[in-house]
Amino acid sequence: MQTVLVMEKDTATLVAWALVLRSFGFTVLEAASRGEAWRACHLHRRPVDLILTKAASDNGTSDEFVSRLQLMCPRMRAVFVCDALSAELAGRLSMPCEYAVVRKPFRAEVLADTITGLLDGSMGAASSLS
Repeated sequence: MQTVLVMEKDTATLVAWALVLRSFGFTVLEAASRGEAWRACHLHRRPVDLILTKAASDNGTSDEFVSRLQLMCPRMRAVFVCDALSAELAGRLSMPCEYAVVRKPFRAEVLADTITGLLDGSMGAASSLS
């Protein structure tokens, strides 16, 4: 089973995304902050296959954090969630890993298909979906 780290500070959104991903068969680690994300990854003791997070955070950009986390999980990919105004900018992130951008609002199937496409290699290095 593939592992997805969901990092989101809003508890309701975190729980909703985690439930959706579990319903599609993923193992899900939940984190409301970067510190919780690091702890979850260390406790899991297996590489994280993908991180799902917003395109930017209050304490710096998410792409910087993902780049650091990828040192611990070299095969990790990323899905960034953002609003329509940020989607174009997020689609041009400089990332060392394959990633996709999903614009809000989105359907659960779009999120699951995006993650599956990244994990099985059928999606390009960077794409923007709605």
